[in-house]
Amino acid sequence: MNHRFINSILLSAIGDALGWITEFEKNKENIQTKYNTTTIDSFYDWEKNVGGRFNGFVDKIKAGSYSDDTQLLLSVARSIDIEGSLDHQYFAKIELPSWLLYARGAGRTIKNAAKKIERKSAQWNSNFFTYKAGNKTLDYKDSGANGAAMRVLPIALANHKDAGKIKEQIFSNSIVTHGHPRAIAGAILYGFAIDTILKFEKEKFKYEEFLTEIGKNIEAKFELNFLNKKEYIFWLNKWNKSSTSRFEDVYKTTVNEILNLLRKAYEYLQANKETEYALKSFGCYSLETKGSGVSTVIAGIYLACKFFNNPDTAIISAVNSIGTDTDSIAAFTGGLIGALYSNRIIPAKWSKIQDANYLEILAERLYSISKRDLKFKTESTNSFSQNEFDSHEITCDNYKVGDTFILKPLGKGKVKNIARQQALTSGKYNLILDVDFEIGQSCRLSKLLDVERNNAAKYFD
Repeated sequence: MNHRFINSILLSAIGDALGWITEFEKNKENIQTKYNTTTIDSFYDWEKNVGGRFNGFVDKIKAGSYSDDTQLLLSVARSIDIEGSLDHQYFAKIELPSWLLYARGAGRTIKNAAKKIERKSAQWNSNFFTYKAGNKTLDYKDSGANGAAMRVLPIALANHKDAGKIKEQIFSNSIVTHGHPRAIAGAILYGFAIDTILKFEKEKFKYEEFLTEIGKNIEAKFELNFLNKKEYIFWLNKWNKSSTSRFEDVYKTTVNEILNLLRKAYEYLQANKETEYALKSFGCYSLETKGSGVSTVIAGIYLACKFFNNPDTAIISAVNSIGTDTDSIAAFTGGLIGALYSNRIIPAKWSKIQDANYLEILAERLYSISKRDLKFKTESTNSFSQNEFDSHEITCDNYKVGDTFILKPLGKGKVKNIARQQALTSGKYNLILDVDFEIGQSCRLSKLLDVERNNAAKYFD
């Protein structure tokens, strides 16, 4: 069983890394020009402009690097105790704000949520916020994307065979950043799908039985029968008070949407529909719904079912569905299909995924938690007390290669590389630090700094 956990975590990260390459490509011609291929099935070095037009820089991404999907998955995994429960306050107030310093490929909703949770008044269950996007003001309650679903795989693995706990823990983690039922129910759906596929042996897997099991008694299965607990009452009342619709009603509508999409997936598998046809029908190509917490999870479920005999093909199909949210769909596909196989199935060409050893360590820990192995005493993968260090902030440019860098969730690390890029904004530049942390995670941290204040003009002469 532990190989299934390792496969799931590794293939989720692999799908994320491969899909990140194609996420913002418009067509296969662009891929041909950049990578001399029309199909991305291997890791490549590549570049991406980040941080905006005036204050941004070119992120030179090494082959096998993963994005925010896997970064936040790791943050959730570190927040899980030996009983399978999350320390929601730790995730919200320590992991999430610290992640902003090394975030890669993140969307605006999750980044704004991480910024807003730093308010003293905001707790894990009260992070209501609005933010500007162009001329629009967007609301937390309207955040229905897959930023919650993409990080909850560790919750489902750690609590295998306890659907009630999976549901509540995923709900609690989701509402830290996303308020729309589509994000929350989509995350729960992914958790249920992982829990369900772990019950099958690969040799006896039938997608008909798998999909039927997920959809059976779906209203009862998705019922939020814990909302009368004090930690949720404030959240629910505030949501309903500031909305014209009741959360409970919108959530019920979303669950019905999930059931209808599961039926579609079943129908398309029966008819052997093309992947593009199915993903279009799920809404994965539509600008309004391509990153939906429901449609992308359904896409991952569909691809895992369609190609369950060939994990590589399943992930490559997701990665090359150009125009969709390729990294998240590929991560969902990888997490699901990896959990079906009890033997190691990671091909050599994908073995160089970033932080492979650390991903395996976390997978082993999640397996131990799922067995409620109390001999596994480590509360987290950190080798230090959470009170031992304060989080490190980049406030000036005084780093050298080999310096120690401390970030509270990750502990001690060593600066391995330093780069500096001028911004278009006069007098500003980006300091970029590559840090390898002792626990096994590597991060690229960046900070916009003032040239004159840091005597940095010498770097750009």
